[in-house]
Amino acid sequence: MQPEHATGKVVKLRQFTTLRLGGTPQRYYRPAGLPELRRCVRACERAGRPWRVLGGGSNLLVDDGELPCAVIHVAAPVFDSIAPARGAAVRVGAGVRTSRLVAFCRDNGLGGLEFLAGLPGTVGGAVAGNAGAWGQQVSQRLSRVWLLRKDGRHLALEPEQMEFSYRGSGLREAVITEAEFRLEPRDRELIAGQVAEYAAARAERHPAGIASAGCIFKNPPGDYAGRLLDECGMKGARVGDAEVSSVHANFVLNRGNATAADVLALVRRMRRAVRKRFDIGLELEVRHWAARTQVA
Repeated sequence: MQPEHATGKVVKLRQFTTLRLGGTPQRYYRPAGLPELRRCVRACERAGRPWRVLGGGSNLLVDDGELPCAVIHVAAPVFDSIAPARGAAVRVGAGVRTSRLVAFCRDNGLGGLEFLAGLPGTVGGAVAGNAGAWGQQVSQRLSRVWLLRKDGRHLALEPEQMEFSYRGSGLREAVITEAEFRLEPRDRELIAGQVAEYAAARAERHPAGIASAGCIFKNPPGDYAGRLLDECGMKGARVGDAEVSSVHANFVLNRGNATAADVLALVRRMRRAVRKRFDIGLELEVRHWAARTQVA
């Protein structure tokens, strides 16, 4: 069965993921706005078809082959808006790139999200995954989140109504459409300096210019996954064209022709090494979308 798409073409998700991997969903939807988004969700629910939400494609490992679900891609222009809200708050569409949000805040003297500098992906994904860096996380700056539930209700939630955790939000079977951030008026030059500092630190510590999904594993309590993997000698380890970065051992790179199976085999090897040496079980930070059928 070919996936449904506006152009009638078969869609490979690898064109949308930062790791450049991903097979074919049962249906591919790219809703132009909230009414169409609601119709997409209802169509999946009526058909009893599982569905997943795609944003910027970072922090995501998608198997090759046929996926047993529909994919709803929140990427239309209507979801790419930023507007001032009450006081020093901003209301941001789920499809806005984090880099654009950081630049908007910098240019308008709104402080509090500088830690997102250099972080890939979209606002919707950042909220859903409670993205963070340098000891800060998105949930600390949220005042409201708008989402569409599987029953078609579009509602706003306060952060206290959600189940935020380290790299998690507790959201299930819902599509984030907007978020409001509580910020603080600050000197623009000060914000610009902090943004540049964070971006430079990220560029120095993280691999750039090559396909990856960001950090593969969550940091275990009191330690860093990258340090543990480095101690295990995992930098440079390779399966096919999947390789552990020589810059940061918690990054897996696609050197050009890696398959999802290559990445998964390397991830298992990384996890086993840390378990054997430190007796610590690493938990995936990337989301893994498994396929119904694998590619040989």
